[in-house]
Amino acid sequence: MFAVFSPNRQPSNLEAAIFQLANGGVVFGELVNTDRTESDAFVIRPYQGGQIALAASHVLTVLPQDPLEIAYTKRRVVATDSVEGHLKLAEWCQKNRLKQERKNHLQQILQIDPDHAEARKQLGYDFVDGKWMTKEERMISRGYVRDAGRWVLPQEKQLREKQKQLKQAERQWYEKVKRYSKWLTGNKRVSGREHLLDITDPRATPALIHFFAKAKRMENVEILARALTQVGTPAAFEAIVTRTMVESDDDITFFCLELLERHKPAGATAVYVTALRSKDNLAVNRAGRGLSFVGDSTVVRPLIQSLVTQHKFKIGKENPGAVSTSFGGAVGGKGTGFVTGGGPKIVAQNMRNKEVLGALRSITGKDFDYDMAAWNRWYESQKPPAPRINSRRDED
Repeated sequence: MFAVFSPNRQPSNLEAAIFQLANGGVVFGELVNTDRTESDAFVIRPYQGGQIALAASHVLTVLPQDPLEIAYTKRRVVATDSVEGHLKLAEWCQKNRLKQERKNHLQQILQIDPDHAEARKQLGYDFVDGKWMTKEERMISRGYVRDAGRWVLPQEKQLREKQKQLKQAERQWYEKVKRYSKWLTGNKRVSGREHLLDITDPRATPALIHFFAKAKRMENVEILARALTQVGTPAAFEAIVTRTMVESDDDITFFCLELLERHKPAGATAVYVTALRSKDNLAVNRAGRGLSFVGDSTVVRPLIQSLVTQHKFKIGKENPGAVSTSFGGAVGGKGTGFVTGGGPKIVAQNMRNKEVLGALRSITGKDFDYDMAAWNRWYESQKPPAPRINSRRDED
């Protein structure tokens, strides 16, 4: 943007300018009497040629021009209002990176000749189905709409808008749940509890999960866990399942398991069954414990397969010659084993999984201890016999 000068505030070294007149007209040219006083007339040499004098009262403002603008204005005022004149100006504007001016001249060409192919192409038109169309017109005709600078289908735009609204709502819930959770540790505990247990909006799920995972005090864990069951989304119950797999406090773990047992959320058994295949023996047992609360006959086979699982352990120390011990919790273990020298060793051990056995006993009412063969025989005996098919045709 260029500075605007009143006619009574003569800019120094003014060579070329736009003179805006009181009658609404405009003169483009060079000021001849640069040393004029406030009351002196403006002597102007227009770019078209010649020289004019304007009384100071006839000039409202003077807009200085930079060299590129001067060069463009000089060409524009002498150019003919024709296809050829505007095309030459458009080419010059393109070379000098005057994008908007170039576009204006191309549009002027279309005012004179609507079917001018070169101007149409430079403006981004294509000849489609017998008519000139811009990219925007083509995309609209195909059912697309503009969204954040991209062309998308209306369904995608609606989905993005819904996702935006969802994120905004989740952020708002985060601030609320943060505030209510903070109240649980102060004198607003009762109010915080009531607000949390009143939440039913699924959009509060991410915030509840966040503060549930951070909660340490049993009372706060209980409130946030119940709040998660109130919203009842799959993600909410998954968070409770996850806590039973990582929690070291048995009171918290069994509270969460009892909630899961009461609500029987879809997907909980799948999480535990997947964890039965974990390389971590502790995770296997925690999964077995979870299935004792939410499992049914469909998980018996995976439980049998996980009664005894093999896991790898590092035993020994880094310094050579050290003596390490492994204890007899493994299948067939008898007392303590020793490993000497050569640094740490990686050994594989078959582990009996007590919680898995407990789940099998709870679900089936049977007890074959860790005898996987006996469990498998019993399991196979529970299957209904296959129907017998008579291959002989009935005789007439």
